[in-house]
Amino acid sequence: MSELLKDKLQKLKNLENEYFKVFNKCYPTFYDESKGAVFGPSELYKMAIEAEYLLACLGRTAINRMNYLGFDMLFPFNNPVDWFTWKTFIKENSIEHTVYFSISIRLATEIKRMELHLENDAWNEYCELSEHEFSVSKSRYSELFFDEGHEDKENSERSNHAQNVQNIHIGEISYNKKTEEKAVSNLDKLEKGTSIWSNIANAASTIAKATG
Repeated sequence: MSELLKDKLQKLKNLENEYFKVFNKCYPTFYDESKGAVFGPSELYKMAIEAEYLLACLGRTAINRMNYLGFDMLFPFNNPVDWFTWKTFIKENSIEHTVYFSISIRLATEIKRMELHLENDAWNEYCELSEHEFSVSKSRYSELFFDEGHEDKENSERSNHAQNVQNIHIGEISYNKKTEEKAVSNLDKLEKGTSIWSNIANAASTIAKATG
């Protein structure tokens, strides 16, 4: 069972890296639709479906924790209709792509956490974690993506967690556009090839140069 989980996790890790590169090259705010690809590249849909499948294979705890970080925001579509809806929303609301770099880094960190648990035969311990332990919620971006009703629900859920679960938790830090963009712009200074975030850093550097 452990080897099967390791295999699925490695495939998810590799797939997320490849998806992230294509995702950012096709980001709506600087994607050239003159080539006729109004609905974006079909490979993104295929990769999103596969990523959802691989995450499902890792079980409910992995699903909850990855979605808590924003997996469902990094993979917001798996078909042309949802791509078009997402693209329209991003352009109309001028959502910066740096949000997705931050989410991807947090997902990479969680994947590393899963790897460590599997390597040390501690998968059961991982599965006992609540969705928010050691994590920063995607709800920090609620002002950008969610309506007020959704935000109220998120706040209520976090309040219930705080009351019912004893945990070590990275506090909710409000989203600061300038601070986060500054962090992303400096990602290329990370140690290439040795950091668990190196692929993301390389992508960040490429996109920053293309849009700078």
